[in-house]
This record gives sequence, structure tokens and C-alpha cells, in this order.
Amino acid sequence: MNSVVIEPQVLRSLHRSELRKRILMYLNEIYPSATYLSEIARVIGSDPSNVRGALVGLGNRYNNESSLVYLGLVEEISRNGFKYYRLTEYGKKVVDYLKEYHRYYRRFL
Repeated sequence: MNSVVIEPQVLRSLHRSELRKRILMYLNEIYPSATYLSEIARVIGSDPSNVRGALVGLGNRYNNESSLVYLGLVEEISRNGFKYYRLTEYGKKVVDYLKEYHRYYRRFL
């Protein structure tokens, strides 16, 4: 398997939320392009407020320390009063690791 160092907090955050994983996988598909929140929500079939919570945190339901932006997996880009989201290099490595991890362990299930 690939030798990328992934922080335990990142793995815990991703294992606790299917939504965070789906967001990462979509952003990986369009990498290196950025997109806006409602587009992410539409494509992955989720409510925009839930997507916002997974991306940047939102009160008690989505704490900031587990958000994709806080963990350094996704970057928020402000341009002309709009916010866009793009996978970071670290986020890309984490997605590649997760894909390899699931492919490897699927053999044993």
C-alpha cells in the first residue's frame, strides 16, 4: 500500500461520516477544479446545509474540528463574493489512500 501519512483525526472523521467521504470523492472526480456548495449538494444528493456542515462545520451537528476544511482536505476559495471548494493536495492523497485501502481489504470480505 502507499506510504502516505494520514493523521488519525482525519481517518476518524471520515469513518464517522459517509457524507464527508462522498464530498471528497466528488471533489476528487473534478480535481483540480473548484465548485460551489450547492453544486456539491446537488451532485451527491444531499441537503446544502449538511454539505456546509461537513465542509466547514455547523454548530453541534457538525463540529469544526472534524470539518473537511479544518482538517486540510478541502480548501475554501473566496472569489468575487462567492465561495468555492477544491480538494487540496493532501486531500487528494487521502482519497487515493482510501481507494487503495478499500480495494485491498475488499478481497477479505
